[in-house]
Parts: sequence; structure tokens; C-alpha cells
Amino acid sequence: MLELTTLLSFGDNGWGDELLKGLGVTLVLAFATVPFALIFSFLVAWVKECPNRPLRIVGNIYTTVFRSLPEILTLIIIYYQLQSFINSLTSAIMPNFSVSISPFAAGMVALTLVYSALGCEIVRAAYRAVGKGQVEAAYSVSLSRSNAFFYVILPQMWQHMLPAFGNLWLLLLKGTSLVSIIALNDIVRYTNMAIATTKEPFFFYSVLALVFVLLAFISGKAQTAIEKRANGNMVRER
Repeated sequence: MLELTTLLSFGDNGWGDELLKGLGVTLVLAFATVPFALIFSFLVAWVKECPNRPLRIVGNIYTTVFRSLPEILTLIIIYYQLQSFINSLTSAIMPNFSVSISPFAAGMVALTLVYSALGCEIVRAAYRAVGKGQVEAAYSVSLSRSNAFFYVILPQMWQHMLPAFGNLWLLLLKGTSLVSIIALNDIVRYTNMAIATTKEPFFFYSVLALVFVLLAFISGKAQTAIEKRANGNMVRER
């Protein structure tokens, strides 16, 4: 057992520094994706709720496609096929010009597309849960559309959205593990490199599993604290 734990030491004799670096990449990717996925969730939800029928069709196509495609397939399409498609378009105009999409950027784009397609349904459900009466009440006191949304509707929507978005965050955190297939040095890729070198798959996969369980535990505690604060603010406002 002591010999195995030395594999997690820092320096040339262990993989501790590489795994820690990979964990940093995983967390940065997840936190960098969250704001874009959140913005796109609201945007797509608005598109699907707007009275313009062509826009609603576009929104429905978007959610249908990215909720149906496996995450790994979306990632491969963004990283390989999109890069090839862009270069084929630009080659006729600028023969010496080529576009290279970094694995990190491809991971962000793919995860944003997938989880905004899921998140938009959370936003729509929360908006409907608030009820039209709240919207009409906000307009009746001469609030503009933007002020009514940000000061009346959105605070109430957060109460309904937080539990679901907490679960979506856990899915996103686990989904980052897929970026190892496009050579991004996250914790999963470093784990596979350590296994290939040491021939200790059970030990390193156990460590990887423990890391994700710990991240899920911390995320759950953070979500509970955020929900308590949001609910407390709503009670005080009432």
C-alpha cells in the first residue's frame, strides 16, 4: 500500500503534480463553460417562447439535435469536422490560411451546446412556474419589460431553477472527462497516462473516482448554501 501511495507523490517519482494539474484544467473548463451555457440556456428558452414561429422552429431544432446527440459525438464534430469544414471554406480564398481549434475551446463549445439545450428547458419550466400573474402585476406598476424581468420575474425563477441547475452542474462536471479524447490534458488524460506507465489501473481509477465523488460532495454543499440564501432573500423580501 505504501508503494502505491508513493505513485501520488510530487516530482519525478510520482504522478501527484500531473494529476493536480489535470484537475485544475478540468475545473477551469467546467467553470469557464458555465456562464456561456447559462446565457445560451436563457437565449434558447426565449427563442422557444417567442411568438415568432420561425424562431421557435429554430429553437426546437437546436434543442432536439443537441439533446439527442451523444456528448462525445458533439465533441468530435466540433473538434475535427468543424475545423475541417472551416478550412475547406477558407482555402479557396486564402490558400495559406488555416484555422486550428484548440482542444480547450472545442470542449467549451461542445459542452455549452449540449448543456444549454438541457438548461433551456429548466429556464422555460421556471418561467412558467412564476405565472403570468406576476408578469402582469409588474407591468401594471409601469415597470419596463427589462425591469420587470430582472427585478420581479428572475428572482422568483431562481428558486425554481437552482435545484435543477445544480444537477446540471454535476452532469457538466462529469462531462468534462470526455475532453481527454481530443488530447486535452485534463485529470482523466493524466490518469490514463499514469496507468499506461505504472500498469496500476485499479489504483489510479479509484483515485479518479474519489476525486469526482469529492467534487460532487463539495458541489452539493455549495448548492445547499446557495439555495438557503436565495430562499432566505425571498422570505425577507416578502
